[in-house]
Amino acid sequence: MSNHVAVDVGSNGGTVWVGRRDADRLDVSEVYRFDNGPVERDGRYVWDTRTLLDRVAEGLVAAEREYGDLETVAVETTGLDFTFFADDEPMRDPYFYRDPAVTSTLDDLLDRVGKRDVFEQTGINHWNVPNSLWQYHYQTQSAPDLVDAADTFVMLPQVLTHAMGGTVHPDKSIASTTQMFDIESGTWATDLLDELDLRTDILPDLKEPGTTVGTLDPSFAPALDSRPDILLTTTHDTACAVAATPFGADDQTFLCTGSWFIVGIELDEPRVTDEAFAVEASNEYGAEGTTRFLKDVTGFNLLEYARETWESEGKPHEYDAILDRMADTEPFGPLIDPDGDLFMAGTLEGDIVEKIQRYCRETDQAVPTGVGELTRCLLESLAAKTAYALSQLEGAAGVESEQLNVVGGGVRNERFLQMMAGATGLPVVAGPVEATSIGNLLVQMNATEEIESIAEGRRLIRETMALDEYTPANREAWTATVDRMASLVE
Repeated sequence: MSNHVAVDVGSNGGTVWVGRRDADRLDVSEVYRFDNGPVERDGRYVWDTRTLLDRVAEGLVAAEREYGDLETVAVETTGLDFTFFADDEPMRDPYFYRDPAVTSTLDDLLDRVGKRDVFEQTGINHWNVPNSLWQYHYQTQSAPDLVDAADTFVMLPQVLTHAMGGTVHPDKSIASTTQMFDIESGTWATDLLDELDLRTDILPDLKEPGTTVGTLDPSFAPALDSRPDILLTTTHDTACAVAATPFGADDQTFLCTGSWFIVGIELDEPRVTDEAFAVEASNEYGAEGTTRFLKDVTGFNLLEYARETWESEGKPHEYDAILDRMADTEPFGPLIDPDGDLFMAGTLEGDIVEKIQRYCRETDQAVPTGVGELTRCLLESLAAKTAYALSQLEGAAGVESEQLNVVGGGVRNERFLQMMAGATGLPVVAGPVEATSIGNLLVQMNATEEIESIAEGRRLIRETMALDEYTPANREAWTATVDRMASLVE
């Protein structure tokens, strides 16, 4: 069996997995886990790429030690973030997308090109997170000498794999997150960038997922005996997660849970329509040329920041403890819009608990106080906002979902999954937890012809991995709760 290595770099941590095709089953195992998060450096919140590369090297050594020679390796990360290269080296660490500064020139950007124009050229219409386009515009305004001196624009996954021995060419899935990619033609949206006076000559050629872009350099992880090929998986983590979503023949609706929630429908073609624009839907490129028709909802990162506050105050903060406290509170209480202006900067700055309470006061709701009430407020808000977003997507795509497939960290949270079933009115099929890394591995196996297609990989997941199911309950109360969320949003 060939050993493939998936490196998953998320906003809060990372993992290294080994995957193999063993007859009619997938053999996948986590071999290494590490912490990650933005660091403040020279007045910017950035990705600590040097430390990340050290952790990746340690993970590869752990993988070889346990499984033997490695055949391929691929890295995927969150979307959006990038840096500039000069003379084949990074000029500085990439901004972390939640640095509040990168939104400071958004008004100027929208004065020059309207949201509808951006959507028609890119298929991207979410404005609750600073896409690469915002960052590029901001850096052109704030650091023009740096941008003028750049040779190449390099996305975060390629910053890492270039240091490992790969090229800087991004795959189309990560490019499609940038709001700089033409979803119809599969090329950079150069007309849009020209309108904004942003350099297009430094944009690298785009590649399809599965392309080999190099071999692990001898200087990287020198303790390794093997030198695996470096592949482009779908280097955007959501694209990987959806690749490993175990859809059956009639399934196409997904929810990827983590720091962000991405709710969507897998389609054969993008939807760049009036209906899609009206509900602020976006189109992203997926494995085998599919389209993820989706909306982003600020996810568990709000709860993570609340947990950090509670820990600093000596209050219960572990998941079992806060969920137990939540169980002692009344359901269907106050709600927040997780994507409201108070939370848009991502709480890198400010007290999330104070912001939740302020939001509830300003919207004439009861103010949650204890750990249990605040936890319930956050989780019920996430379920209601996600259900509302899904109903908008279904209407714009003309799709009636039969079930909701949930992957990612939320799969561990049974109480939340029951909330999602109630809020959407759909049966929920939950798993796998580590869909992102498994999807990374499936793209590698497809590229090396160990599986015939992503559909075959999904079949193997359904047949060999444990999946849990949840049935909708409390529908009347949940319908009213989703309606309350709609009134807050609208």
